[in-house]
Amino acid sequence: MAAMTGFADTGRRTLGAFVRSRRERLSPDEVGICDSSRRRTPGLRREEVASLSGVSLSWYTWLEQGRDIKVSRQVLASLARALKLSAPEIRHLYRLSDELPPDIGEVRGCPGRDEQLEAMLHALEPNPALLLDHHWDVVACNAAEAALFTDFDALPVERRNMLWVIFGWPPARSLMTDWEAQATQVLAQFRMRADEEPADPRYRAVVADLLAHAPDFARFWQRHEVADYRSVHKRFAHPRAGRLTLRQSKLIVADDPRLHLLVRLPADEATKDALALLR
Repeated sequence: MAAMTGFADTGRRTLGAFVRSRRERLSPDEVGICDSSRRRTPGLRREEVASLSGVSLSWYTWLEQGRDIKVSRQVLASLARALKLSAPEIRHLYRLSDELPPDIGEVRGCPGRDEQLEAMLHALEPNPALLLDHHWDVVACNAAEAALFTDFDALPVERRNMLWVIFGWPPARSLMTDWEAQATQVLAQFRMRADEEPADPRYRAVVADLLAHAPDFARFWQRHEVADYRSVHKRFAHPRAGRLTLRQSKLIVADDPRLHLLVRLPADEATKDALALLR
């Protein structure tokens, strides 16, 4: 029992030291605090982090001191935002608190555009490729993907979403030769994630828009089908490039698991030759 108690004490001290180190690296300017006074110690003051996190100063002080206090997931998320933690730091914070690391979306906002990932998309030409977030929103795509489907940047921001394109964009039904099979599979993947995050407003917004504007979406949605992602062959009848059979694969971005790189590679020589006609 004494050994277990000692282990727990060490874990709390490690957590406190980690939080303190993150506090001391931040400047007031980085968190929007205007302070012209000279500080004796680096970084933010404890009371400033406590205020930004919505906790009491005494509770935050006990946390840094490694005392035996209860730390909830909600408070950890607030601390992560206040301390501007990176994705690896967020996971470390939760593990030190003996909590399962969250989907980073619980703590941070929507993923932004990344120049290196966009350069990778362009390097994959003439193969269609796009970057999706966890809501199936299109973050970026290359010219081949835009030519295969549509110019996503020309769509209203709230409709730059692959689920909306498949169900709410009429040309998709003739472009995708096995539309119902593809649509059902994508919706089952979306449904699994949306059901697991019922409080996420973006999932609700996508579904509400489709229920209001896609005539048969309700019929598919009411089935409650769920599925994991799997690599598949997708077939298209493109008005310019003709028949295409593309092998689709998905890669998860290591430093932000909310982002998925979707690549469509030719499944046969005829498709490989035809991809040049997309542009």
